[in-house]
Amino acid sequence: MEFKLTERQLALQRMAREFARKEIRPVARELDRRPNPMDRSPVEVLDKASRLGLRTLGLAEAWGGGGADMVTLCIVGEELGWGDLGTSVILEQDWKLSRVFETLMTEEQKRSFLRAFAEDHRYHFSIAGSEPDSGSDNLIPYDAPGVGLRTTALRKGDRWVINGMKHFIFNAGLSKLYMVNTRTDPAAGVSRGTTFFLVTPDLDGFSYGRYHDKMGMRLGPNRELIFRDMEIPDANRVGEVNGAYAARRKIRGSNIEAVSPCLGVARAAYEDAIEYARNRVQGGRPIIEHQAVGFLLCDCFIQLEAARRLLHYAAWTAENPDIYDSKLAFMTKAHMGEVCFEVARKALEVWGGMGYMTEAPMEKYLRDVTAFLHSEATNQVMRIRSMPFL
Repeated sequence: MEFKLTERQLALQRMAREFARKEIRPVARELDRRPNPMDRSPVEVLDKASRLGLRTLGLAEAWGGGGADMVTLCIVGEELGWGDLGTSVILEQDWKLSRVFETLMTEEQKRSFLRAFAEDHRYHFSIAGSEPDSGSDNLIPYDAPGVGLRTTALRKGDRWVINGMKHFIFNAGLSKLYMVNTRTDPAAGVSRGTTFFLVTPDLDGFSYGRYHDKMGMRLGPNRELIFRDMEIPDANRVGEVNGAYAARRKIRGSNIEAVSPCLGVARAAYEDAIEYARNRVQGGRPIIEHQAVGFLLCDCFIQLEAARRLLHYAAWTAENPDIYDSKLAFMTKAHMGEVCFEVARKALEVWGGMGYMTEAPMEKYLRDVTAFLHSEATNQVMRIRSMPFL
C-alpha cells in the first residue's frame, strides 16, 4: 500500500481545503445559529461546490462525474468537514449514493437519473429508511414479521402504491431523488420482505413533514417524508421484489467515506486548541508549555493520525474486493465516531471555561461530532453487525 498521495489527490485536497476556507467557514457559524432549521441549508455554497465538481466527485466519469475512488473521497471529505460538518455531509451523501446507484440501478435507470444528477447543480440524493417506530431493527436486522419498517408498497398492476412515513431523512428537501425502503411482504422479516424504490418529490401523494431541529450538523437538513397513496411505476423499483436487504449487501464499504467529514471537524478542533494554547497565558507562560495541556494535545494528535490511517486503509480495501472485509468497514465507522468525539472533547478542555462559551468555536465542534456516534446507525449496531464475522 502506497501512503504517498497522488498528484490528483493532492490537487483535490488543496482545492477542497481552499474551498472550505473561503466559502464554507465564512458562513457556517451564522447559518448554524439560525433558530429556524428551514433557513440553515447552505444552498449558495453547494452551488459553488457543484460547479467545482465536488457534488459529482463520487460519480463515475462515464456518467459525467469525477470518478474518484474511496480513498480520494475520504481525503476531500476531511477537508470539507474541516469547513463545516453539515455542508460536507450533504455532498458526501451524494458521493455515497452515486456508488450505490451505479451498483444497483438498471441501465435505463442510470440513463434517466444519473444523467439528470450530473447536469443539475441542485440535484441531490437521499436514502429513506428510518421511521418513527423502526431504525436499528432494520439494520441488524431483527427479522420477524411485523417488526421494522412499516411503510408499505402494494402492487397494483404494473405500478405500486406506497403509504407511510419516514423521518430523520438527511438531505430531505434538497434532494430530487430518494431511495425509499418499503415493506412489500408483511408476512416476512425485513431481510426477506422489503424492497427499494426510486421516488421523486413531484409524485402525487408525496409530501414533506417537519424539519428536525438538531443539536449539531445543523446545516445539513433532516426532514420527514410522507406518502399517501403514492403510485409509482415498477420501472422505479431497485433490484428484486423483497430484495432490499440482499441488494444493500452488494455495496462495499458504503459507510467508510461517510465518516471522513467527522475527521475534519476533529482536526479543526485540535488546530484551534493548539492556537489557543499558544496564546493563552497562565502561570506566567503560554498554557501549551504546561505539561497537563501538552498531554491533551499530544493525545489529540496521535488519535487523529491513527484514525486517519485506519480510515484510508479501510477505504483502500473497499476498492479491492479480494481483500475487502465488511467487519473493517463497520468497525472503522464506530472507531472514527468515538475518536473524533474524544478529540473534540479534549480540545474543548484545552480552552477551559472559555471553550464552554458559545462565542468560542469549540462547542460547535463538539455538537457536530456527536452526530457520528449514531449516524449511519449507532456504533453499537456497527459492532453487532460485525460480530458474525469475528
